[in-house]
Amino acid sequence: MYKKIICGIIIFCTIPSLYISCNQKRTPYKPKAIEGVLDLRSWDESSNQVISLDGDWEFYWNQLIEPSQFTKDLQPFTYIEVPKAWNKQGNFRYSFPAFGYATYRLHIYHDPKYVGQIKTLIMPYVHTAYTLWVNGKIISQNGKVGTSRSSMIPFQLPVITQFVINSTVTEVVLHISNFQQRTGGILRSIKYGNYNIINKQYELDLFITLFVTAALFIILLYHLGLFLVNKGYKPNLYFAFFCAIIGFRLLLTDEKLFVKIVPSLPWDMYLRMEYSTLLFAVISFAHFIDGLYPRMFNTIILRAIDIYFCLFFIFVLVVPISYVSYALIFIQIGLIVVGVYLLFIMIRATSTETTNSFIYISGNIILFFTLINDILYTQQLINSIYLFEIGLLVFVFTQSLAALEESIKIQNRLIAINSELEIARRIQKTILPEAVPSTHSIHVEACYIPMDEIGGDFYHFYELDEERLGIIIADVTGHGIPASLIASTVNIAFSLQRNHADNPATLLANMNTILYGKTGGQPITALYAYIDTSQKVVKFSRAGHPLPLIWRSSSNTITEIEIPGKILGVFKTIKNDITTYPIYSNDRIILYTDGITEIRNNRNEIFGIERFIACIEKNHHKSTRDLIDSIVDAVIQWAGSKNKITDDITLVIVEIK
Repeated sequence: MYKKIICGIIIFCTIPSLYISCNQKRTPYKPKAIEGVLDLRSWDESSNQVISLDGDWEFYWNQLIEPSQFTKDLQPFTYIEVPKAWNKQGNFRYSFPAFGYATYRLHIYHDPKYVGQIKTLIMPYVHTAYTLWVNGKIISQNGKVGTSRSSMIPFQLPVITQFVINSTVTEVVLHISNFQQRTGGILRSIKYGNYNIINKQYELDLFITLFVTAALFIILLYHLGLFLVNKGYKPNLYFAFFCAIIGFRLLLTDEKLFVKIVPSLPWDMYLRMEYSTLLFAVISFAHFIDGLYPRMFNTIILRAIDIYFCLFFIFVLVVPISYVSYALIFIQIGLIVVGVYLLFIMIRATSTETTNSFIYISGNIILFFTLINDILYTQQLINSIYLFEIGLLVFVFTQSLAALEESIKIQNRLIAINSELEIARRIQKTILPEAVPSTHSIHVEACYIPMDEIGGDFYHFYELDEERLGIIIADVTGHGIPASLIASTVNIAFSLQRNHADNPATLLANMNTILYGKTGGQPITALYAYIDTSQKVVKFSRAGHPLPLIWRSSSNTITEIEIPGKILGVFKTIKNDITTYPIYSNDRIILYTDGITEIRNNRNEIFGIERFIACIEKNHHKSTRDLIDSIVDAVIQWAGSKNKITDDITLVIVEIK
């Protein structure tokens, strides 16, 4: 298994390097602008290659000079490196904070044979508004450039635009203003080339974004499905949240697809959403790791992460966006610290051979380093490309692979549990009577419906002779395997009481002595009935169980027999009373568990003892078996279906012949 995992990790680890190599192959060494001039006269502009208009551009700080206003004697204020923020230019830092406006200018020299060709530019978004002229004509705009915060309108959206080479020198002029972001100017390369290759590059970038977003959506649905199947395993839910948040964030960044789909929102709202998704992604991912390794994740640190990033979320919502931009560095620092801590946890988990740690840590390491790459690249501290989308794809793949392995293990455990349940069902069948007793004077019918595959209700008989019968009915609190195990103990305790079958109080007291301290604190209700048709009496003793009912055939009336008594298994000793009641031919004794009377309908109303009695009276003319069937049908109809039964149901009816 791990050989396959290692192979998968190696393959996906090579994706970023392949992407870089492909990118480098697509854009080999190209000419670079020097002192405001990009000389392409020795470059084959008909080739399907893309270059970046990088290098030194003319720069006029706090001036907005239109192409027609340039004269030969106008000297540039200085030269500035592109792409790079104007407030991160070494010894020439313009404005702190990075608020202001400026004019950029570049001259591109062409071989005369390329005059008349159509060229294409990918104009990235800049901070935070621009107007682009080529050869004196405006060919692209984002927002409105202004000399103050009030006079400009910020907007950021990458644009593909075209122009015609109408002479051997192309003049490119850019007006840029920024009064919102902590960095100003051109932060990304302006791409230049023929339309077919430019468009292919744009479509490739768009495809990667859409592919990763779609993959995140599929994995979101996958992990939500895993959570719905196993709601006790919270990491699946947190990872689904993480995928949803990151997927939405991808639509807000890079190609800014969400801005293209919904272009009418205020500019700052897009930025607030972009920052907010980053904050909630960190929180959901921290809870995801905490769910995987709860014993290794310090609860105080988890709460600190929640508080730190939630406070920043409030900050992002209420503070002017210019201040939010400057606070981003603290968010990134927190992100790195949290990432290091999470990696530390996963390394510890790997050393202790925690399940799936190797898979998780592989994906997380790749994601972490691509994230660091992007942060450093955004801060313009390294010369690289954006790799987060690739790292994210590797990450979600490894997490889904680990989740799949965990799901397989869960399925195997479920198969084992089902096998054990089958054994438990067979055992429970052995503790319940194979057949109900029937003599010339007593006829018995019984019904048992467990809520789960097995339950905690119990009934049994002591058939003493043709005219004497002892019946016990009991209900263990809860249901499922634990209740079934305790019911087995109740069966053992009852099986030892045959010598006291004619004394209900002694029988229950002895059972309590046996059960005390052996039920895990689970209380047990029980009722024992001793029927003697020769004496025409029934004797009851009760341990907190629902009261028995007696239907008189002569008057078609039902009596609820009042019997005091404490529950079994909780008190060291109990003292039970015996209640004696006369019985006659054709009378019926009804014993039941509270699964009948306490069942609820879709309006949360209980079935109740009154409806139970009314159902018996309505169907008194039926045989004992048919009467039980009618009662069960009424109860299930009240609940809505058999699947909505919320407790085990047991019903025993004795008819005196």
